[in-house]
Amino acid sequence: MANLTRYNDGLVKLDLWIRRLLTMGASDVLNTALCDGACDVVSAETSVYTVIDHPAGVLTFTAASGAWNPMMEGVTVPLRNGSICAALTACRTPLRVDSLSSFCRESCELFQVVEMNTALLVPIFEEGRVAASLTVFRMDEPFDQVDEQLLQQYAHTASAVMRNFRLMVDLGHHAAMLEKQVEECSRAEERIRQMAYYDALTGLPNRRLFNDRLTQSLALAQRQKRHVAVMFLDLDRFKLINDTLGHVVGDRLLMAVAKRIKNCCRREGDTVARQGGDEFIIKLSSIADVKDALKVAHKIIDVFRNPFIIDGHELFITPSIGISIYPNDGRTCDALVKNADVAMYRAKEQGRNSFQLFAPEMNARAFERLSLENDMRRALERNEFVLHYQPKVNVEHGRIASMEALVRWQHPSMGLVPPSRFIPLAEETGLIVPLGEWVLRTACRQNREWQDAGYPSMQVAVNLSLRQLQQGDLVETVERALADAGLAPGWLIIEVTESIMMDDAEETIRTFRRLEQMGIRIAIDDFGTGYSSLHYLKKFPVHSLKIDRSFVREIAFNPDDEAIAGAVISMAKGLNLKVVAEGVETVEQMEVLRALNCRYMQGFLFSEPAPAETFIPLLGKEAHSYLNFTKWC
Repeated sequence: MANLTRYNDGLVKLDLWIRRLLTMGASDVLNTALCDGACDVVSAETSVYTVIDHPAGVLTFTAASGAWNPMMEGVTVPLRNGSICAALTACRTPLRVDSLSSFCRESCELFQVVEMNTALLVPIFEEGRVAASLTVFRMDEPFDQVDEQLLQQYAHTASAVMRNFRLMVDLGHHAAMLEKQVEECSRAEERIRQMAYYDALTGLPNRRLFNDRLTQSLALAQRQKRHVAVMFLDLDRFKLINDTLGHVVGDRLLMAVAKRIKNCCRREGDTVARQGGDEFIIKLSSIADVKDALKVAHKIIDVFRNPFIIDGHELFITPSIGISIYPNDGRTCDALVKNADVAMYRAKEQGRNSFQLFAPEMNARAFERLSLENDMRRALERNEFVLHYQPKVNVEHGRIASMEALVRWQHPSMGLVPPSRFIPLAEETGLIVPLGEWVLRTACRQNREWQDAGYPSMQVAVNLSLRQLQQGDLVETVERALADAGLAPGWLIIEVTESIMMDDAEETIRTFRRLEQMGIRIAIDDFGTGYSSLHYLKKFPVHSLKIDRSFVREIAFNPDDEAIAGAVISMAKGLNLKVVAEGVETVEQMEVLRALNCRYMQGFLFSEPAPAETFIPLLGKEAHSYLNFTKWC
């Protein structure tokens, strides 16, 4: 987001400098202004414009801006083979140099001009060959891809302006040619304006243009005593589509979403903009009543009921919408957008696929969420996280087959915080990585302690997040955890969701195969809720599937859920995979699953997740003795 903001800011500066160059009337002033603009667009300390004479094999330092040796202006030096400028001429593409000091003085003509350490060189073409170079310098900070794109665009457009200037001087009577060049500049200027004020993917206005239009609408509404609505829209679970089907499908879905939203806001003065990622903001100008905004919100939710067909995939996605109204909920752009954002999060908390009007008490909830994030950042250091363990029972003989380690947060003032409140926040902030490693280490250590104490040996399962997998050192992290605990790899199960399987699938397969070779078992959690491909299921080193609780909840009286669970169990047996049904809470659910030949189950019927000290008594017992298991068999 920071790079996008910097790029947009650079484009605005670029637009202003091109306009300024078009007004210049002398070549020496034009060349110096060209260098001034280059420094401003990419925040450089020095800029040099160099003309290259290929037949003569020389280059001339024509103009510069910033800290340079003024004695070099107009000086001509040989264009040596192997030098930086010669390399630029040969490769014909921008050249970034992170350390000029690594070049000898003979191979770097730039030493004669400036005393800087980093440089970015961009070629300027005439008639198909490199005729000049525009170079910017900084003392220490290297240039990056954003700087390169901005300077290349600036140099390309500025060179057209300079060609126009020379044509006006030398070929003033060729009016048709001049007109063509001016049109080229105008088109380039329009492209820059498009990039500065519109989203490149969807073609919608970006935040900068949205804020400009909202400011104008607020001024008009103040004079006319009317209302303005701001709607903040976020797509529910869009990340799952990106993770499972890839960013290409995700981008095409965003384009289709933008069209549907725009079709819902066709009044003159309304604006639909892309905020960034999967977020959109909408301005409804000069509305008479809050009901007008609610009608649009209803309309948007309705149009999302139909699936999106993207590259052969039928995708269902829903929006969460927050609404703020001028002047009740704010009198500035920032206040209205912020409050609409707060209301949108409230809509998500209420179950998603809905809208919420802003209410002042929502700010208190937003503050609570921020406070929770800050507390969570210190919770690991303060040892506030604890593990609870839940057994997985073999219902054929009633014994515990394995256990799952589940993290809980013992907050000093709020008590036991449920994972539904802090796990999504940990995922969003990246704190899930250190937290996940702590869970892994603690579960392995606890399992070894129970084994050393003489309790029956059994596997412990820990959940793995996508963020942990994306770190690239998962295998090494697991190896260290097992070694530090002294636990054999065969006593560890790693549970992953279907979406993790689809993220960079080939690399994930390689990682999981390394874990399998160590002796670790892999289980797919919440099976049936994602977009996993059976092709990948066959290729992955998977050892068990966990039927998601959403198919178990109504299985005793919903034939569809029973059919789905039966299909998963049959498929798993055909692939030699163990099946675990999770979320089993009633005897009726258990009986249906047993009839479907599901042997392993997990849920409150057998035991709630319990802290280690409470879980110990279960380790030495069969399920018959603490679940009254014989009554079911």
